[in-house]
Amino acid sequence: MKFTIPGLRTLVPLGIMAVLAGVFSYSVSADSTISIPMPQDIKDKQVTISLRIPPNTEPLKRDQSRPTMTSRRSLIHWNSNPSPKIPDTDEIHAIFNNFLRKGWVKNQTARNIVRMRPMDKYYGVRLLQHITDNVTEIGLAPNFGQVVKRCNLTVSDIEDLRRMLKRFEKDLILFGHNVAKIDKDLLTLQERFKQSRQGILKVLRVEGGEDGGTVIHLSVD
Repeated sequence: MKFTIPGLRTLVPLGIMAVLAGVFSYSVSADSTISIPMPQDIKDKQVTISLRIPPNTEPLKRDQSRPTMTSRRSLIHWNSNPSPKIPDTDEIHAIFNNFLRKGWVKNQTARNIVRMRPMDKYYGVRLLQHITDNVTEIGLAPNFGQVVKRCNLTVSDIEDLRRMLKRFEKDLILFGHNVAKIDKDLLTLQERFKQSRQGILKVLRVEGGEDGGTVIHLSVD
């Protein structure tokens, strides 16, 4: 509906009539008032105002109810015991003491953790990380073959470390360790230890026995 108003005096009554007609013609609900300021310099000028009221207009309804949590995914990673203790009878204590005795626990703080009872799992994982880092440094030695032969570790020691890595894999990953790479390095050390400790048999000479048998003389390098 469009009205053309020749002057300001005619604007007011026609505007009121248009609004009333819209209110009675349509079902409109509103809870606010719209004010249109009129500049002083348009008193004697022609002004055009267009009003459009859509049919079946309904007021906006806001949901005032409190939101409810429909998903419990945020509780999946909830840890009710963030600092569990390692039992005193756990085999990891014997493994730590073995590496301590052989000199692979290389600072006083780590040595104190070995003796900690009860031991927090957090400190146990950190100690495992410390020992593993020290052992894998063997692979960086320029004379790797000679170091392996003189090393006081055994194949079973390396196997113990690998088992503990597998056991605490998730914790080590959280601390930024590449467990797959460390295990690969330890496996390489383990194989080199096996080769260096097996020895090589050499045949020195072969002799015939008095009874017709054969005697083979061997040496082990």
